[in-house]
Amino acid sequence: MISINKEKRENIISWVLVAIGAIVYISLVFNRNVWLDEAFTASLVRTDMAGVLERSMADTLPPLYNIILKISTDIFGYKVPVMKLTSVLPMIITMIISATTVRKRHGFKASCLFTVALFTMPNLLFFGVEIRMYSLGFLFATASGIYAYEFIMDYNKKNLIIFTVLSVLAGYSHHFAFVSVGFVYLFLLLYYFLMERENIKRWFICVGLTVILYFPCLVVTLKQFKSVSGYFSMPDVTLPVFIKYMRYPYTVGNTVASIMLLVSVASLACFTVYKIVSAIRTANSLVKVTTEDVDNDYSANMSNISEKYDVKDVYALSMFLVYYGVLLFGTIVSKLMTANIFVDRYLFFAHGMLWLFFAIEAGQLKKFYYGMIAVFIFAGVCGYINEVKIEYDTNPDALVSFLEDSVDDGDILYTIEDSEEMAFCLPFYDEGLTNYEDLDEALKAAKSNDSELWLTIIDYSEYDFKELSERGLKAEYEDTFTFDRYTFDMYKVISE
Repeated sequence: MISINKEKRENIISWVLVAIGAIVYISLVFNRNVWLDEAFTASLVRTDMAGVLERSMADTLPPLYNIILKISTDIFGYKVPVMKLTSVLPMIITMIISATTVRKRHGFKASCLFTVALFTMPNLLFFGVEIRMYSLGFLFATASGIYAYEFIMDYNKKNLIIFTVLSVLAGYSHHFAFVSVGFVYLFLLLYYFLMERENIKRWFICVGLTVILYFPCLVVTLKQFKSVSGYFSMPDVTLPVFIKYMRYPYTVGNTVASIMLLVSVASLACFTVYKIVSAIRTANSLVKVTTEDVDNDYSANMSNISEKYDVKDVYALSMFLVYYGVLLFGTIVSKLMTANIFVDRYLFFAHGMLWLFFAIEAGQLKKFYYGMIAVFIFAGVCGYINEVKIEYDTNPDALVSFLEDSVDDGDILYTIEDSEEMAFCLPFYDEGLTNYEDLDEALKAAKSNDSELWLTIIDYSEYDFKELSERGLKAEYEDTFTFDRYTFDMYKVISE
């Protein structure tokens, strides 16, 4: 009876935490703010499915998120909250996996801490709401890490298929989600080579299936990578940047909370390493005593060693190391390629596995566990306040109203900026606008369409209006608008 009541109570608590996490995420979607990358993705799906696939092939990222976003907007409407909710769903699904698979395998305490981490830890709310493929890649990469342990502990066709499909879908979501999964595969290879060499064929079967299923995406990826240098380049990964990336998962936006997280994770990682090393030393000393009985048989010796320490600790530590493996990989690749394709947000896909490590290990320590619940809540409150400001402190309503009242289909846009922010965002808010990068081409298009020419100057840029006067034109100031992270001045270009 006591056991039944305890199980029922734990089940209720687990699902209440999932519900709280879902509410936290959903509370952030009710706005129309988008930034450059979101406007790019949202505009990409503003066509039929064939067009989405064609545009996705011309992009540098896999198409799965775009396809899902197209389907969701077709069903529920082409609206920003719908798109943001589409990104939130993978985060909710990850929490459901925590409340089910993680709880069953790693226990109630680990599951609760992991679920809480999924809606309180740095960067998760930000990327979990963004109209990009980050949350989707996060789901599949994290789930791949979770099911890697199922693959080891309960190998069967079902777990083989689930783990493989999740890993492949990570690759169809984002290249660096697949890189994160690659380090999960590396852990499995080392595990089978060291601990279950007689079963290493399981790893090769999994890799073979992965290659077959991922091959169509690989063909597209190789074509896309040929054009990367001409498409974009991220800032170089210098030593200060590398150090910044190392502490990226613990940066809350509140110094005290960030330090508490960093110290807690570092301490737990060191303690886990100490536990594993101590257990192996003890096991080795026992193995030496029994080697004569087993004739130095490798498998028997390793079996004796594995019985002396919990494989779960090694697995958990490997999940922690995935993040830093991806960081090293991205840094090396960025140095080898002509254009740096690596940036901090590409590390996001490994965040889930890092916090899975923390939940598993902290779940074994009573006093530390409850202290970390408090730290997570504190960090989560700080992060949520910051995210609310990002999503709701500004809004594009005034801009959208102006565009609806003043812009006609076929009007031309000429922007003064460095990164095409308004070039993508304004045509997203009003499809009637067509952007041109060259003033003479913009003037030619406006003349041929008998349409207005609009000039925008973003707040960090300066513009010499002499360019207009030389052509017998002048800029008539309309208004200053602010949305998301941008502020800009809007002008109508007219004859002098």
